[in-house]
Amino acid sequence: MKKKTARGRYMFLTGMMTASLLLAACGMGNTSYSVDQLEEVSSSAGSEEMTADGAASASNAAGNGSAGNTSETGNGKISGTGSGSAGKAGLQADRVTPTPTPAMPAKEKISFDPTWEYADESKIHTDPVTLWHAKGTTRKDIVVAVNAGHGCSGGDTVQTYCHPDHTAKVTGGSTSSGATMATAINSGMTFNDGTKEAEAVLQLAKLVKEDLLKAGFDVLMIRDNDDTQLDNIARTVFANNCADCHISLHYDSTAGDKGFFYIRVPDNASYKAMEPVASNWEKHDALGEAILAGAEESGVRIFSGGSIALDLTQTSYSTVPSVDVEVGDKSSDHSEAAQKIVAEGITVGLEKYFRENPVKDGALARLTQKNGSLSGKNSESGSSRLTETDSESGSGRADENGGSEEEQAADE
Repeated sequence: MKKKTARGRYMFLTGMMTASLLLAACGMGNTSYSVDQLEEVSSSAGSEEMTADGAASASNAAGNGSAGNTSETGNGKISGTGSGSAGKAGLQADRVTPTPTPAMPAKEKISFDPTWEYADESKIHTDPVTLWHAKGTTRKDIVVAVNAGHGCSGGDTVQTYCHPDHTAKVTGGSTSSGATMATAINSGMTFNDGTKEAEAVLQLAKLVKEDLLKAGFDVLMIRDNDDTQLDNIARTVFANNCADCHISLHYDSTAGDKGFFYIRVPDNASYKAMEPVASNWEKHDALGEAILAGAEESGVRIFSGGSIALDLTQTSYSTVPSVDVEVGDKSSDHSEAAQKIVAEGITVGLEKYFRENPVKDGALARLTQKNGSLSGKNSESGSSRLTETDSESGSGRADENGGSEEEQAADE
């Protein structure tokens, strides 16, 4: 064997100690090697000298040598007597099967919570809503409340306050300007072919839901059947608490096949100063403009300038971006083929809106914080929010100057 220098012998032993530590860390038991044995192994492997850099590298690889209790004995042996607990722990950690996160359900029911803000203004709120969850890698963690207007039997026999502060309406509509109370929710109009508006908008809402889920949005369906016992305020309150925006779907009551438009917030100083309108009206109008742009991009015919200003129960009580969308009128094509184009336009518009207005601490985060987990939740006092329009769509809505929509359309 080639004789080693003192420095080389020292560096060699340092490297062998490190190797011993590695063996101990892997739980190889109590193993002892004499210096001569180690040198022999080293020689047979063709090693003549370990440099200082090599020793340092080996020492670093051993991870501070904390895997076991190692000592150099008086007879020139290097012993690894530790149990290798740190190394074993690391290996065991790699083998531990993590507790799986509960799978998010496809959908869940959320019931009305009487403690929500403005909940006490609602008169009809016995039915729950359904929260549908998107699947896969396209999830956006954004909840859109989709409200198929009308569809609440008996709603037109009950009245609620137009505004949360009980002040008078500033524009006309199904309820005249100056009124403080309005129909809780009306039954909607009837198409020229005899189809009920409530039926047509429910079909559209389901198409919108499917498109939004495919795009990665979660969808809060305010109404998914022919008769949902929720008035306009209840729908809005659901959206306020369980969604990141709210869209109510309607067809206008006029018969000119006027096309697609949204209801913007009226330019009235006292109305815009009233909460929650004051804090949210710009968001309402921005959402309407984004959806209008998406509809136009998708080939939907737009009415005039694309919007009409009205004082609605929906936007009067909304604390999230909220808009009433009128996708046509009683003469419009409401076939599934036509509605698919409208649904696509609404989805394109929503993607545009949330690209420009990212959600921070959104509805899902708030719901999870309140309920602990959304998974499997079937809440009796859950967290939700949603709205429907003042049902003034389909009722000869009026602009802020009191003129009917027919008159406004003619003027434009």
